Amino acid sequence: MKNKIKIAIPTNNGENIFTKMLGRAKEFHIYEINEKKFRFIEKRNNPYENTMQHLKTMDVYELINDCDIIISGRIGKKGIKRLKERDLKLFFRNGKIKDELKNLIITENFWKM
Repeated sequence: MKNKIKIAIPTNNGENIFTKMLGRAKEFHIYEINEKKFRFIEKRNNPYENTMQHLKTMDVYELINDCDIIISGRIGKKGIKRLKERDLKLFFRNGKIKDELKNLIITENFWKM
């Protein structure tokens, strides 16, 4: 059982979850959940935002490979498979980051992962 869970969330404005493909987001905001609380850790810029390279999901993964969970608007089918193979838990949500973090804390037992 982990005491702290790291979550990566793609965003372009720091307030809303990016609704398009994961790798097209401007940045990733990293949050930490400890018990039933979350806190912002850091912002990571996405240097692959405007690229279309093969296996882009793996490049993005290198930016967030210390995270346990991704909350995203969209991820391609192949990207979903690749991320799940690396034991990342994926949640698909749209809306305000803080609202969705609160909702997931209520519905999921993150601290029991």
